[in-house]
Amino acid sequence: MPMETENTNERRKGRKGSSLIKLALFLFIFVLVIGVAVYAFLDINPINVFTEGYNELYSKIVLKSKAELTEKVRNIGTYENSEYFSAATVSNNFVIAEKSSVRIIDMYGNEKAYIPVSLNKPHIHSYKQRAIIADLEGRFLALLDDGKILWQKSLNEDIVYASISENWILLITNSKEAGYKRSIRAWSLDGQEVSIRNISNYYPVSVSHYPTFEKATFVVNGVDISGLETNSFFDFLDPAMAQKASIRGDNEVMAKGMPAGDKLFLYGEKSIFLIDNMFNTVWKKKTADSLITAASVIDGKYPVYAERDTEIYSRENRNVTNVRILNQDSSVKKELIVDDVVTGIISSGKTAALISGHEILFINSNGEIMDTYTSKMNISGVYLANEKMAYIVSGGTITRFNINVSHKKFGIF
Repeated sequence: MPMETENTNERRKGRKGSSLIKLALFLFIFVLVIGVAVYAFLDINPINVFTEGYNELYSKIVLKSKAELTEKVRNIGTYENSEYFSAATVSNNFVIAEKSSVRIIDMYGNEKAYIPVSLNKPHIHSYKQRAIIADLEGRFLALLDDGKILWQKSLNEDIVYASISENWILLITNSKEAGYKRSIRAWSLDGQEVSIRNISNYYPVSVSHYPTFEKATFVVNGVDISGLETNSFFDFLDPAMAQKASIRGDNEVMAKGMPAGDKLFLYGEKSIFLIDNMFNTVWKKKTADSLITAASVIDGKYPVYAERDTEIYSRENRNVTNVRILNQDSSVKKELIVDDVVTGIISSGKTAALISGHEILFINSNGEIMDTYTSKMNISGVYLANEKMAYIVSGGTITRFNINVSHKKFGIF
C-alpha cells in the first residue's frame, strides 16, 4: 500500500511537471506570435522591450497602430501645377525642385529644407542621402547632401542631363566645340571633373552608373538621327571615357537600363534583354504587335515590363496592357492584365508601382496586387521612399501613401 501511494505521487508530480512544461511552451509560442505580429505589421522590434521598457514599447505600439489606421493617406504639401518640376526621394523624405526653390518635406509634411534657386528647367536625381540639382536649360549645378548644399557651380556649357551614384556625378552638356554635338562628363562627388568625351556622331540623352552591375562602367543611352529612321542604342564607357561595348536597337527607341543583380536589364519600345557584366546577351525578347511602355526590376532580380496590346486597340479601340514579371532566365513568373495603358513602373525593394491613368497598382514580386491608390487628377509622378511608402504628385498636391505590403506573412522574412 505505501508503495502504491508513492507511485501515485510520482505520477502526479510527473503530470504536474508535464503541464508546467506545456504551459511554458504555450506562453513562449504566444509571446513569439505576438512579437512576430508586432514586427511584421507595425515594423517595431519587440526586443526593444529590454532597452526601452514595457511602458515605452506599449506606447509606441499604440501610437503607431493609431497612425497606421488614421494616416494611410496624408497630403503633405503643394506645388505649382502649371510649372515644370522635378522630384525624388532622399533618405525617405521627398525633395521637389521647382523654378524658384528646392524643398525637402518629410512624411508628416514638415519642411526640412528650403533652398531658393532660379532654374529654367529644374532637374533632380538622388542616390541615398545625396541629390544632384541641375538646370537642364541652363548651367547651374549643385550637390545636396543631408538637406544642405555642399557646393554649387556654373558650367561653361548648357546641361542636358545629370545623375548621381555612389561615387560619381555624370553629366551631358551641349558641346561648344566645333563639330561636336554633346559632351559626356564624369565628376567626383567633390565637384571635380575627372574625364570628358565629346560626341560628334549621335546625341547622348542620359548617362548612368550602376555599381551593382559593373563598378567601372558608365551606361549611356544615345539617339542616332543621321539616317532616314531614328534609332537608339546603349554605349558602355569606362571611367576614362573609352568605349567598352555598344548595343544598338532595331529601328526602335531604347529607353532605359537598370541593374538586375550583377546583370543589366535593358528595354526599348519593341524589345527587352538582359546582359552580363562582360556585355554578352543572356537573353532577348522582341514584341510583334505590341509596344513596351514601361519596365523596371523588382527585388533587385525580377524584370517587370508593361506591353500595350496595339492589335486590340486597333480592333476594339480600347487599351489593354499585359504586365509580366520574369525570372532571370526570361521565363514568365507572373502575368497581370490591366485595362488601360501602364505609363510607368517604379520599384523599391520588393514593391513595384504600376501607374495607369488616375490609378496606381502596388504589386510584389509574386505579382500580387497589395494595394491601390486612385487620384481625382492625372498622376504626375510616383516616388517610392521604400517598399512601404510612396509619395504621389497629382493636381498640385503632394501625398504620402502608406502601402499595405504582403511581403511578410506571419513571419519576419
